[in-house]
Amino acid sequence: MAAVVTNYGNCGTAGVFDAPFSYLECSGGYDKNVLNNSANGVDSQKDALAALGFDVTGFDFNSYFKIDSLNGADVTSPPAPLMTGITIFGIHFGGGSVLGNVTAFYKFDAGAGTTTIPFATNGSSGWVLYQTGGGTEDVVPEPATWAMMIAGFGLVGAAMRRRSGKLAVSA
Repeated sequence: MAAVVTNYGNCGTAGVFDAPFSYLECSGGYDKNVLNNSANGVDSQKDALAALGFDVTGFDFNSYFKIDSLNGADVTSPPAPLMTGITIFGIHFGGGSVLGNVTAFYKFDAGAGTTTIPFATNGSSGWVLYQTGGGTEDVVPEPATWAMMIAGFGLVGAAMRRRSGKLAVSA
């Protein structure tokens, strides 16, 4: 049976990112690399993402953007997509980082867009992008919602047209 691996809770340790990058909240410091999608890794990812307010219901842990080997480098676009709005990512750091050999998860507001996540510590390894573009300013209705809205406008228009034809003038 899968389980969440040890969580050292050290994701907020100073010296992870270069200024002026800042995050809204973080989760974890999970022992070793939990981005590998083993059963324990997925359970640990779910635990961390839930702590950041990310709904993992139905989330496919094989369908996100992933960089398997950063080799100590910053995350940049490309190869990563442009990050906008509320963005959530997971990062595995090797033993040479200020966090040690752990995986941490971060939520930040990328605003209109950012192309770089700058690390101040060595050892950045694997990186996963779970969400970008979150927030009310980026919400686009589903096609079915558009169809219902247009049909509603049509019904209101038809009712108004029908009503205007039955006006009577009193003497």
